[in-house]
Amino acid sequence: MLNNIFGIFVRSPHSLKKAIVIISLFILPSITQASDVDDVMKVVQSWADLESDLEAQAKLVRDDRVQVGNGIRQTDQKKNLQVQLLNHKAMVSEQGGEPEMIVRVESPLVRVYGKTAVVSFTRLFNIVPHNKPARPVGAAWFTMVLVKENNRWGIAHHHVSPIDID
Repeated sequence: MLNNIFGIFVRSPHSLKKAIVIISLFILPSITQASDVDDVMKVVQSWADLESDLEAQAKLVRDDRVQVGNGIRQTDQKKNLQVQLLNHKAMVSEQGGEPEMIVRVESPLVRVYGKTAVVSFTRLFNIVPHNKPARPVGAAWFTMVLVKENNRWGIAHHHVSPIDID
């Protein structure tokens, strides 16, 4: 049977070209999908790694990002960054220095739909305030929507909900 199928594809160069195109239609999307998943996760991991550098982290976020968390929806990314920087500066001033922080992305689920990706994960974070004891581990559910534009993934939306780990 395989000989018959193979014989159909190689009868003529035209048939062979058709076969290559047909096979490519099945293989290329899965290769592209795997590459996109890796690229999306690099953005998400970079975002987590940059939690202590809000201005660098903001470069991963689109200007039209919508952020939902703590019962608030924010749609002005530039103003949101100003608020984050203001709050961070006040915290550093109150504590007398920068806190140490480690953020982890756990159990990510990534779905890619063309130029849109949805990522759901658990965010675990450990914070040690300056000259103070470490806080208990914090946890939250995150969902991010990323959009690919000009061959670059950017965070267009994220939603955060706390996890009660007690």
